[in-house]
Amino acid sequence: MVAIVVDDEELAAEHISRILRKAGFTVYSFTNPYLVLEQDIIRTADIFYLDIEMPEISGLKLAEKIKQVNADCEVVFSTGHNQYAIEAFDVDALDYILKPVTSRQVERSIQRIIKRKGKPVSEYNVSEMKRNPLSISLFGKIFITAIDGNKNFRFSSVKGAEIFCFMLMQRDAAEVSKWKLIDELWPDKDISKGDINLRSTISKLNKSFRENDIDISIRSTRNGYQLVISEDIEVDAFMLENIADKNYMITEDKLHSTENIILKYNDMLFEDLDNEWCNLYRTLYNRYFKIALQKLTVYYKKVKQDPVRILSIIERLIFFEPYDDEVRELCLQLYAYIYGKIEAIKYYEEYSKLLVTDLGMKPGGKIRDYYKRLIQEM
Repeated sequence: MVAIVVDDEELAAEHISRILRKAGFTVYSFTNPYLVLEQDIIRTADIFYLDIEMPEISGLKLAEKIKQVNADCEVVFSTGHNQYAIEAFDVDALDYILKPVTSRQVERSIQRIIKRKGKPVSEYNVSEMKRNPLSISLFGKIFITAIDGNKNFRFSSVKGAEIFCFMLMQRDAAEVSKWKLIDELWPDKDISKGDINLRSTISKLNKSFRENDIDISIRSTRNGYQLVISEDIEVDAFMLENIADKNYMITEDKLHSTENIILKYNDMLFEDLDNEWCNLYRTLYNRYFKIALQKLTVYYKKVKQDPVRILSIIERLIFFEPYDDEVRELCLQLYAYIYGKIEAIKYYEEYSKLLVTDLGMKPGGKIRDYYKRLIQEM
């Protein structure tokens, strides 16, 4: 089948076109709607994806003109607002997609055209398309890969990676102010230079995503930018956060996946980034890690499993947080459980000596109280 995509935003047009090509369509993409009307291909194309809000002519008017020369074609409208829905279906639209457009929305419209036309897309039927979720690693080196291993994307610049990470961490926000991005990512630049750097970095990042066939983009909004991820994603940091949630319960069927997620915390969050905003998230995710470890420790004790593995994981966190009393207390409990009270007491005394030597401090109240209980029980 032949599809024509018309959107005055080049990134939006390329995004829809890429999904259609994956499904086997022959695709023609345009940002100038009047140029479309000059093409002979519009007389035989099977489906048109039209942006409603274009400055030259609205998608609704464009659809009317196309229908005059190709009455059998199907039309899918896309827009950032839902007030055009009734008008869109007055033009006998096949579908109506709200921006930002996702892969699932486009695939839904493809299924509809296959059903209505009664013929498959060339190359292969879209019903056989396999979704390959993207795995995004934020611990250690930042990179993106597909679960099936067919994509492996590393950021070409540190600033590109930083913008992506910052936007990803604001995932619940409809948009991120460009002033906030400049202030957090280029704190040493004035507004004018920061704005230039921001726009240049985002442009290069989007280009890199497109060239590597990654369905991720950062789009301009009225007051800033929006991160659009049109593929299913799995983010190691977010999965760890989910385990730390008070409603998450470790069960036998979840144990293996829970351990794997905790094991991913092998390196520092945003290892290559050094702006101040990163430190706030590092503190937060250290906290999530500790909560997850505590849950796993409780589960191990409940089912009477050997907790040696969890001790080795905790010791990785100590590499980054050597003076954290809360983590050390967890280690102390495990030492007592695994090796006995004598070894646990030795562990505490070594930690106490480290604090005094390095910081001139003594261990805090909770770990000190646990140590005293061990002494009393000897």
